[in-house]
Amino acid sequence: MDVGSDRHSDLGFPQILSLFYATFHPTEGTKVLYQVPPGSVVRSTDSSAFNAPLFDFESINSYIIPKPQLCNKLLTIRVNNYRIVSHPVHIWGSSYARNSFLFNFCFVFHKNADISAYNPVVRKLSKMFQALEEQNKFLSSSLMNEGLKSIVDQIFEDLNNYCECFIPIDEANSINIKLFPLHRPPPRIKAFHVPISTVQLKAVMDVNWDPTMEKIVEFIDGINSVRKIAELADTDYGLTRKCIQHLMYYGCVIVVDIFQFSNSYACTADISVLATDRHLGDECQSYVASPGAKKRNVCDLLELYCSLHNGQTVKEWYIANRDQLRGIDIRRFISFGIIKGIIYRVNVFPVLEDINVSAANPTDKQLLRLTKKTKHFDDICTDIQIPRKQALQSLEAYGDVVLVRA
Repeated sequence: MDVGSDRHSDLGFPQILSLFYATFHPTEGTKVLYQVPPGSVVRSTDSSAFNAPLFDFESINSYIIPKPQLCNKLLTIRVNNYRIVSHPVHIWGSSYARNSFLFNFCFVFHKNADISAYNPVVRKLSKMFQALEEQNKFLSSSLMNEGLKSIVDQIFEDLNNYCECFIPIDEANSINIKLFPLHRPPPRIKAFHVPISTVQLKAVMDVNWDPTMEKIVEFIDGINSVRKIAELADTDYGLTRKCIQHLMYYGCVIVVDIFQFSNSYACTADISVLATDRHLGDECQSYVASPGAKKRNVCDLLELYCSLHNGQTVKEWYIANRDQLRGIDIRRFISFGIIKGIIYRVNVFPVLEDINVSAANPTDKQLLRLTKKTKHFDDICTDIQIPRKQALQSLEAYGDVVLVRA
């Protein structure tokens, strides 16, 4: 049980605290027919039952078997320190008392649990049992009661221990459900972003991969920007960006800004974590060390990070700390800080006013238009594919340039 719980936790799924099956009795009203663990929802005479239920069932039973208007919809109820997720079903039919049959399979979690991965499972389970009931009265028939109890027990145990469940019902039907992590949509990928792989991409490639994906993988090296990758792989930029966005969605890559010695960086409020988190410190020592160089003390690395500040370029910082930076890969040093959120990039935005755009050549026209869209130099230079120094010189030819750092 402990092993299963650890696996469940490692995959990011919250523990199911209770699973119960309820139905509406024509004369007795809402009833819990099966519950696991025993006594978790209503009192039980089972020897292994809870001393007291997790919550007062009577106070919420009208939402467990609700009015028809709320049936066949995903419902979430908060009661005390718990959250109940269910998908109540209402089946009409002349063979039932009152011409209808209502049932609900309910999952109970802690109130703060992220239950997003369970929503499709609860919905699918409900629809599966609805189909079984409509086919052969699987739920309403008293002959099926003992088998249903075993099914509820197995669903609870298997989802908690293995995050999936397969239960044969008969020759034609089975319950087959699995928990899948739901990833948040990745942020929009820009041309100047530099993807860094978190897995060995070539090791996970197979024959079913998209042709564009196959071409760009070898150029994802933590140095090339998205635009540069598209050029080197001779692929469409839009398709390249979508492929990298897919890799980011599945956690195969992360993106950072283009590394240049003209960049500026500063510490975030989380910089102190490097001193208190031993695992982070060990990871930093290994990641930033140059090949064959001795690992540096965490205190030295922390001091170097703290010496980064707004208004100072990486080149200026390197000259001031040249001796302390021996044996440290500067690019990896900066990348590690960005990835872990202990430093941030200070972007530079060029600002001009009262510019006569009509007097500019085509390249400069595009450059001047981009400065009016609140874009920083990385974005501007990648769009028109010119170095930052050239862009600044071109802008200065049309008036005073104010550089805003943020």
